[in-house]
Amino acid sequence: MIRVRSLVLLVVIILMIAACAPGGSTPVPGTPGTTPAQSEPVASEPAESEPAESEPAESEPAESEPAESEPAESEPAESEPAESEPAESEPAESTPPTGGDPVVGGTLAFGGAALAASLDPALTSDGESFRILQQIYEPLVDLAPGTVDELVGVLAESWEGEPSDTEYVFNLKQGVTFHDGTPLNAEAVKANFDRWQGFAEEFQANAYYYGAVMDGFGPENLITSVEATDESTVTITLREPSPTFLFGIALTPFSIVSPAVLESTNADDPTASTLGTEVVQGGTGAFVLEDYVPAESATLSRNENYHGEHTAYLDRLIILPYADPAARLQALQGGTIQGLDLIAPADRAAVDGVEGYQLINRESYNTLYLGVNPTATEGSPLAEQAVRQAVSHAIDREGLIAAFYGGGGSPADIFLPPTSGWFDSVGEGVDVYDYDPDAARTLLADAGYGPDNPPVVNFWYPTEVTRPYMPDPAGLHQAVTTMLEEVGFQVTPGSAIWGTEYIPAAQNGEYDLHFLGWTGDFDDPSNWYGVHFGYSQGEPAAQFGCDIEGLEAAIDEADAALDETERGAAWNEVASIIQSEVCFATLVHGDTGIALTDQVQNYVANPTGSESFVDIWLSGE
Repeated sequence: MIRVRSLVLLVVIILMIAACAPGGSTPVPGTPGTTPAQSEPVASEPAESEPAESEPAESEPAESEPAESEPAESEPAESEPAESEPAESEPAESTPPTGGDPVVGGTLAFGGAALAASLDPALTSDGESFRILQQIYEPLVDLAPGTVDELVGVLAESWEGEPSDTEYVFNLKQGVTFHDGTPLNAEAVKANFDRWQGFAEEFQANAYYYGAVMDGFGPENLITSVEATDESTVTITLREPSPTFLFGIALTPFSIVSPAVLESTNADDPTASTLGTEVVQGGTGAFVLEDYVPAESATLSRNENYHGEHTAYLDRLIILPYADPAARLQALQGGTIQGLDLIAPADRAAVDGVEGYQLINRESYNTLYLGVNPTATEGSPLAEQAVRQAVSHAIDREGLIAAFYGGGGSPADIFLPPTSGWFDSVGEGVDVYDYDPDAARTLLADAGYGPDNPPVVNFWYPTEVTRPYMPDPAGLHQAVTTMLEEVGFQVTPGSAIWGTEYIPAAQNGEYDLHFLGWTGDFDDPSNWYGVHFGYSQGEPAAQFGCDIEGLEAAIDEADAALDETERGAAWNEVASIIQSEVCFATLVHGDTGIALTDQVQNYVANPTGSESFVDIWLSGE
């Protein structure tokens, strides 16, 4: 009897100890929306105060692989992107990805270089805008996580259509609703395509991607019709086959917005639209836009009714802008943020291999270039090919890499980076401009310029931003200015704020010389050369003013080529024309990286920089 009582007492003691042990929020995979009691969301003004410590689970979860691990969501076949349908009235289950048990709850504060240039996805073209908007809005299809050449369905459950076809049929996912409660249906998709195709002229410069992917706007663009065949089927007919059509509509600017929100924000009226500035519930994504303070913060909260394989693990995601890379790092080290993008090359040693931090390298998939526009200024010396060639010869690319990229980048002989599968075929035999200041001086002299008659150019750079290809815009500008002046140019410097001033002015062709760059969206030459130099209704891209005989026809031929060998050769012809004429000077392919605290789990980097936060969670460590 005494032995039985002792055993009972021992069991009671064990149970009491277990009840008092830490771990008030044990990970509960399969319980969507469960928020730990200790996890206090950050207030909506994160820039002034550090986010509350996110402790979603004090009991240690199973060992989790950091961001390099792929999420366990099985990558569906291209035409069958979703294996299961969540019930219309029920949020999706939190299915744990590989890498340990996910923890539901907590707030992740993440530092970027800027906030969105616009909250209207169709009117954006930069990575900082995409970082925010792709969490809120979704396209019909998207790139599979971590890839540049594999498509999966998002709002489209499946589709029919091949690169050689002119008709694509999209079968929409059932039971999806926009954040405002409006159901996703074929008419909603049609409303968005009709809006983009019919953009007023005032919108078209900022609707950069639609014009590039669809060869302009209006009835002459690539799309001849968009039909809501039935409630959940959309049929899109093209004027001609387009090998990259599906990849094009996978981009953030082709995200589908609630038609009710389009109407309430006057989205079609360039003089009255508030879609780009107003906090609205127009998306279908894993996060809902909760608050947006321009130049200060974007606060997103979990969409409890998300249609994906699971709802977001995070309660909230807060994006904070730090134009200065050093300020981003200080915010990480001080605990204001738990992650940052575009860590400066010189700052990598502060986190690489350091306890409490993780550094995730992105495969280089970007290019910094110097835009060279012969039409920006009347009577510009850049109208002469020799002067443009002198610009390219004047720049010491290796010197820029040593000074600003920590030695980690590579010279950009052509626009495509070496990591592209098309690099060899497109780059074969094209003109390469080595650093040769003597050749630059000779070219200027042959064009009639000298010390008493220097070619005068204005040269602009962006402020309040860093980019994967441009870690220090002001420093790079000063260095290149010095190089140009050393060979005989007279340079008038200029600067403008990145999102609101610089990008529109550059894309409208207002600068003689300007820094910009590109991070590829998917692996095809059209996403590099076609997007930048494609003609729209017979007009060349205003950004470069590069109207060269034969260029439009060469681009059209390359864009239409279906055979891989023929396509590579055709884009090689385009690259040869552009390199010879120096429509721009390609400079550097920059290495990039993401720095995180060890608390951040399951961050999957993509070479394009397009990364979803739906699979990320915070450990209790």
